[in-house]
Amino acid sequence: MTKILPKDITSYDLLKSFAVIIMIIDHLGYYFFPDELIFRAIGRIGFPIWFFLIGHASGRDLPTKLLIGIGMLMAADIITGLYVFPLSALVTIALLRISIDKVMAVCDKSQRMLWIVSAILFVLVVPSFFVMEYGAQAMIMAILGYMVRHEKDKGYDKKLVRDYTVFAGFSFLFWQQLNFGMSTPLLVLMGVGTAAIMVVLRGFDKKTYPKLTAKLPMPAIWSLQFMGRRTLEIYVGHLVLFKFLCLLTGDPRFVLFDWQWFYILNAGS
Repeated sequence: MTKILPKDITSYDLLKSFAVIIMIIDHLGYYFFPDELIFRAIGRIGFPIWFFLIGHASGRDLPTKLLIGIGMLMAADIITGLYVFPLSALVTIALLRISIDKVMAVCDKSQRMLWIVSAILFVLVVPSFFVMEYGAQAMIMAILGYMVRHEKDKGYDKKLVRDYTVFAGFSFLFWQQLNFGMSTPLLVLMGVGTAAIMVVLRGFDKKTYPKLTAKLPMPAIWSLQFMGRRTLEIYVGHLVLFKFLCLLTGDPRFVLFDWQWFYILNAGS
């Protein structure tokens, strides 16, 4: 059954549109300006959104287009001479969708169990980077998304959700800084941006904005809804384009079919 989407702009449209723009800035840095870490400092800010939304969502299906996207990105990586592992963020998303409810069934046994599971995930962040993009950090953000969505019906304590929001944000910043080693100004930029995003995510809820929709011109409405409702297509399309542009323009990191199994110390593109 085709899901009927609201004609008005939604909170998902706004949040995902921001995340898409930030993501493209991040990937411009990775593919075309690898020595300019300001692109990555800005781009990292949007990371928590994607995996928060997986935990916040009610759907747990694996749509065919997600599986096609996984295959397209893997094929593009092999053709352009990149690597198989870590597997793309789409694989991470797929695994989150099928596992988040099982993980939360364990976490919901007690607050102590929640923190034990989260501590294990924190320790597993680095080794899991070698298997899939964003690794165990993605599950930490998905847990937060789940807790925010189910705060009332599962009776999560407000202080617990607040504390977990702080933990998720700190965990993200800690491992990103360990990976990138950003200068103090860039770390401050990433930290302030991430803190702002975490505040937004803590209060996130499904809403529609008919008054905002009525005030905006049609191109703005179309743009927001396109970015908010075609994120998978945008993600796969721009990554495939960027990879082949790097290959065709002679970037030494990209050599036709000269692929490897693993890329060391990569936290995710």
